Amino acid sequence: MDIIAEIGLNHDGNLNKAIDMIRIAKECNCSTVKFQYYLIDILCADRNDYTAYDLLKRLCPKPQWIPILADECERQGLEFLITPFCRYSAEAIYPYVKRIKVASPEVANLRYLEFLSTLGKHLVLSTGKVNDEQLDRIFDTLKVPISLLYCVSKYPSFPSDYNLSEISRLRDRYKCKVGISCHCAGIRNAIDAVKLHGAEIVEKHFKIDENCVDAAVSLNPGEFAKMANIIKGI
Repeated sequence: MDIIAEIGLNHDGNLNKAIDMIRIAKECNCSTVKFQYYLIDILCADRNDYTAYDLLKRLCPKPQWIPILADECERQGLEFLITPFCRYSAEAIYPYVKRIKVASPEVANLRYLEFLSTLGKHLVLSTGKVNDEQLDRIFDTLKVPISLLYCVSKYPSFPSDYNLSEISRLRDRYKCKVGISCHCAGIRNAIDAVKLHGAEIVEKHFKIDENCVDAAVSLNPGEFAKMANIIKGI
């Protein structure tokens, strides 16, 4: 069972906090920690939206963070995972990761996925912005291992927004490992995804305080540890 603590941008642009979050996430029984990395001018230009420019620029990890965070994950016995948002950020992170996580909006960009596949890494794709036709094309085109995370691209979302039977449907259709990226408050939806529908990966946002960008969809250490222990039957 792969339990991913999505630190994302909840480190608030502070390297020491990011390192502390890795250590605390380890104590919460996760197997993987995930960050986001992007080039701010490309990210905002691609989306034609500069309303959050200053915030996203402040929160983005610096390039020199990447080997430091990778080393800390190795010390903690955790997998280091990153979501890049363009080919240049992907090139920067690929020497340090075993897998590359692709966010839902980027999964619809087959040319981007084709580039990522040239890096030779296992791809973990969130499904919130793609349909079966697009996924069929991805699996027909890419020649690297792929896992899927069923998700709903709504922040925050509610359990009623999810159809957890999609997990088994996707697994049967694509013959790959399927999990959930859950943007609900609380832990019940993620636990149901595993216990009732066989999810093999759980990704949940992780926080250590309430003053972070994704606080509304994130679990604190106590909540995260409870979820991980129930999933693992501890």
